Amino acid sequence: MNRIKQLSKDSLIYGIGGAVGKGISFFLLPIYTRIFSPSDYGNIEMLSIIVSLLSAFLVMGLDSAQSFYFFEQKVYGKVSQKSLVSSILQWRLTWGLIVVLIAGTLSPLINNWFFGGTLPLIYFGVSFFGALFSTILNQSVQILRLLYRPWSYIGITVINTILSAGLILLFVLVFKKGILSFFLGSAISSLCLTFLGWYLVREYLDFTLLQSNWWPRLLKFGAPLLPAEIAFYFMSTADRWFIKYYHGQSALGFYSVAAKFALLLAFTIEMFRMAWWPIAMDAMHSDDGPKTFRMIGRLYIGLGVAAVVYLTFLSPWLVRLLTGPAFHQSYSLIGIMSWQSLFYGFYLIGSAGIWKVEKTYITSILMGFAALLNILLNILLVPTYGGMGAAIATSVTYFIWIIVSLFVSEHYWKINFPIFLMLGQIILGAISVAAITWIHMNFVQIFILSHFIALILIISAFEPVTIRQIIHKIKSHVG
Repeated sequence: MNRIKQLSKDSLIYGIGGAVGKGISFFLLPIYTRIFSPSDYGNIEMLSIIVSLLSAFLVMGLDSAQSFYFFEQKVYGKVSQKSLVSSILQWRLTWGLIVVLIAGTLSPLINNWFFGGTLPLIYFGVSFFGALFSTILNQSVQILRLLYRPWSYIGITVINTILSAGLILLFVLVFKKGILSFFLGSAISSLCLTFLGWYLVREYLDFTLLQSNWWPRLLKFGAPLLPAEIAFYFMSTADRWFIKYYHGQSALGFYSVAAKFALLLAFTIEMFRMAWWPIAMDAMHSDDGPKTFRMIGRLYIGLGVAAVVYLTFLSPWLVRLLTGPAFHQSYSLIGIMSWQSLFYGFYLIGSAGIWKVEKTYITSILMGFAALLNILLNILLVPTYGGMGAAIATSVTYFIWIIVSLFVSEHYWKINFPIFLMLGQIILGAISVAAITWIHMNFVQIFILSHFIALILIISAFEPVTIRQIIHKIKSHVG
């Protein structure tokens, strides 16, 4: 139960910080969607997904390696953990500079292939170095998370969000830098906050020596995850590539704005992931691990699917309130796109056995399969159904990915998830989202349907004994 209390407390703290950080970005949408056209948003989205591919090569799976070995080295004391952390930072500084320089050399080709040569090359240099600064910053704040210091973690992330947003608006409104502002503001903010992040974890830094002795072990663990990262990249961005190819830059911008609203659920999932990951690593090495994973899996799916249904219900009003008229019809995509975030978050629960036995290469195989499936589904659906086809293709891919991963994980470490219950929760939620999205109903009908289904899902998330305890407490207070 201590882990559950820790998870609840840290999730709340991450939630507060996430709400502030994401809220700032989200409520800037009314400004952005009136300054930039769908075509501008398309260019921003395309350059962003190119940068995310570069980030996979910068990280090289060492974020996961750091989490795993940080707890493993805990028994040997801070000196060993310091050596580990310093080694990863030294590798990132060296390897990262090499990767950015290679990417910069290739930027004229990238510009011609994906933007018709229309973007100034400085856009690529700024965005590529911004990715490197972000990677170095993220390593420091991840250490804060592993140390169960969530307030420090969210403090840096919120300051980064505020500073980044302020710089973006400065460059857009005052200096008229256009879409370059997004990447310039983020890069400068990440660079500034990097110094603060590493100052807060300075007790885990030792640059008196080159800690290269760790590199072979770290790369053995992390390098097999690079193909997985690349596969995940195509799994999560293939929809964007196909929309741009078949329907153009404006359609991609339209789809991108819908994705921003789906991020409302993604941010909630992310705060859970932040709080859950250190606890999950600890539970894997404890006798009560299966019980912990089983309980969290049931809660996560039940509450998460309820959130998807409710976000689908709210989406028309949110879009009309927060975007310009050119983007109002994007609400129809939000409910479908939200499933991607839900399934992505469950992977940290459902793949526990793969991590426990350190068979990280399996992750690459599973994600490679999912990436190929996503490409196939997008080929089939996007030409005819556009953004809706892309949203369905990607969500179905994520669902199949986590189902296969769960069964593989169970083979290595038996947790005995309540699979049929969780499938029932997902099916009920999917039917409800489809009904709200495609069946013409008035407000009262949609309100009753969404709230009734959400209530059923929330109740199903708890074990019967827990529900009886809750009812008993309510009766005692009422009495």
